Amino acid sequence: MKRGTLGLIIGLLAAVFQSPSVASTRESGPAPVDTLRLTLDEALALASVQSVDAMVAKNTMRAAYWRYRNYKAELLPSLTFNGTLPSLNKSLSSYQKEDGSYEFVPSSLLTENAGLSLSQNIPYTGGTISVQSQLQRIDQLDGDRRTSWLSVPAVVTLEQPLITSRPLRWSMKIEPERYREAQQQFAVNMETVAIQTIQHYFNLLLTASNLEIAEQTLRNATQLYDIAEGKKRLGLISDNDLLQLRLGKLNATASVVTARQDYEQRVQSLRNYLGLNGNLWIEAEVPEAAPYYPVDLAEVMDLARENNPITANTRRRFLEAQQIIAEARVERGFQVNVYASVGFTGSDAKIGGSYRDLQNRQVASLGVRIPILDWGKGRGRVQLAKSQAEVEKHRVRKDNLDFDQTVVMAVQRYQDQSELTALYRTADTVARQRYRTAFETFVMGQINVLDINAAQNEENTARRNYIDQLYYSWLYLYNLRQITLFDFGTRSRIVYDFMDL
Repeated sequence: MKRGTLGLIIGLLAAVFQSPSVASTRESGPAPVDTLRLTLDEALALASVQSVDAMVAKNTMRAAYWRYRNYKAELLPSLTFNGTLPSLNKSLSSYQKEDGSYEFVPSSLLTENAGLSLSQNIPYTGGTISVQSQLQRIDQLDGDRRTSWLSVPAVVTLEQPLITSRPLRWSMKIEPERYREAQQQFAVNMETVAIQTIQHYFNLLLTASNLEIAEQTLRNATQLYDIAEGKKRLGLISDNDLLQLRLGKLNATASVVTARQDYEQRVQSLRNYLGLNGNLWIEAEVPEAAPYYPVDLAEVMDLARENNPITANTRRRFLEAQQIIAEARVERGFQVNVYASVGFTGSDAKIGGSYRDLQNRQVASLGVRIPILDWGKGRGRVQLAKSQAEVEKHRVRKDNLDFDQTVVMAVQRYQDQSELTALYRTADTVARQRYRTAFETFVMGQINVLDINAAQNEENTARRNYIDQLYYSWLYLYNLRQITLFDFGTRSRIVYDFMDL
């Protein structure tokens, strides 16, 4: 996270949680609540730190990080201590005598054993090599009481399947791609948080604009009705026009109530999304249009293919499909497993003596598994794996075609939006001027009620359209950022460090 963004977040949190920094108060119900005047940049900073979606994205990334760490640990040697300190056995056990008969004899033993094992997986062969050292002591507790020691100073063991799919070798190909995909997906998820924040923020702005329009409409309707009453007394306006203006005033009053309810609901939605205090009232400031940066479709396509997780996702899915085929082929045929262990061992009544006059310790085995009759089950598994790989191949191809189309549409919308926003800003200014002119003309009696209502409706529509275009200017910019994971303002990749959030 950049220092500037971090400073913005710290300052904003201070404004939220320290009452001296509160901007103003607003009456809502029986008691006043604190009011926070919020800019879009501040909302984006807050959402990246404390929104629920940001927390989910961060913890999802943390899980992927520890999965990758566990995979890396599989490639490193592991040291293990195991032992029994002590084990007491006082029981009766069966004993076969020389004449073939059995009898039960008492057994009373105290045993202790300890061992160290250093093992290492071999990714390229699929086997495991280990070095162990063991020490065991036996104390006879009854009869001829004595102590015996057994030592295994060092023994080297190799466990190696001769025919294997080498799963750890596949992990060395798949897991880095999975982790790269998780890192890029985390950045995408955080950009999604920003997009959701923009949507909540402009929903609030739009309802705030609607409330402002409704209140202004009510003031205008009241003023027009008062003027019309005066004209009626002078016989300058008909009863029908007067009633129409009265109806307009009543409708405007109802619109204010509805607009205020919508506004309060949007305040609550933004407040909840940002994780703010439930008693905090938010007033959103209207931002400027999003900055426009010249973009080229070819460059955006290259950035998207390089930075977006869909590329790593494609490679991972292809590798996983190939791994399934390899595993099915191995399980179909015969299997041979080699176990070999060589080392030294010794025993004595004293611990020091058990390490002298050591003897060779050699253990070897060869395990074979040969399927003779499986009714085509092994072949079926291979064919099933191949079919699934083909299905996944076509799915990946479709996903990539859809993604390319998404990139093209995102670039086109972004390139057109700057001009649209400027046009609607001009339209908003013209509509305001037209309404003021129409109002003055109506006061002088040169236009009728229908004309003044039409001018007011045009002004209201132009204002809403301008807010909408502001929203789209920010939305399309962040859509482009999300697809490419590239900041076109700073010309740098977008990277989030989940440890800092």
